[in-house]
Amino acid sequence: MLDFKNLKRLAEGKTKIIYENPSDSKTVYMVFKDDITAGDGVKHDILEGKALVDWKTNRDIFELLNRKGIRTHYISSPQEKVSLVKKLDFKINLEVVTRRVAAGSILKWGNVEEGRRFDPPVTQFHYKDDPLHDPMLDESYIDFIVKTKHGGDMYSKMREENGRILIELEKAFSKFDIQLVDLKIEYGLIAGEVTAIDEITGGSFRLWPYARPNPNFLQANVLKELNPEGRLDKDTYRMGGALDKVKSKFEEIQKITEKF
Repeated sequence: MLDFKNLKRLAEGKTKIIYENPSDSKTVYMVFKDDITAGDGVKHDILEGKALVDWKTNRDIFELLNRKGIRTHYISSPQEKVSLVKKLDFKINLEVVTRRVAAGSILKWGNVEEGRRFDPPVTQFHYKDDPLHDPMLDESYIDFIVKTKHGGDMYSKMREENGRILIELEKAFSKFDIQLVDLKIEYGLIAGEVTAIDEITGGSFRLWPYARPNPNFLQANVLKELNPEGRLDKDTYRMGGALDKVKSKFEEIQKITEKF
């Protein structure tokens, strides 16, 4: 059993703590916390048991992605609430969001209606800065640097990997009659390669159950094919749901991912 009281704390975020691994300088321990936040940290609660649920969900998802050949920082889960991950050479200070169905903030600024289906999925880059509410980078400029290769290889790779992750997880959740609406992933450089890092848990995506068996997704708007009120994600917390209900949603996600 690891004793973190005797290990050096390298960093602490809103939901995790990073500790050194004295036996291997190329890896670190990522320890999950019971904290839950929203609104760029403005809303904050302690949700007892969340760390264990998130750790299990994260384990299941990253093990799936590793099996699919997607480059990630995840190595193993040596004990409850703890993940062993590769140490970063450099953290890319962006959140990469890929959307299959229009929901959330894009409805306010994107001039699209809820339920619009994006095919192919769309990807946006957000600069990580809570006081600025994670502003989105200009899409036309991102396209320009990608096309001209003027420093755009990293962005091109993140866009490609985020699309792959969305499609793999979309397939996995569809087996349980659930639509992956969107997801948010962070990246870093490990051995010079763009790599998916951090966590992928109930706060990383939106999940809406199907409204009926065999929904028709071959239409511009699929809102009637889905059941947003049955959501299984952190929107329940964002919208003011009771903490016990929020926890039950996260537990339901974990029961699904353990079957991946």
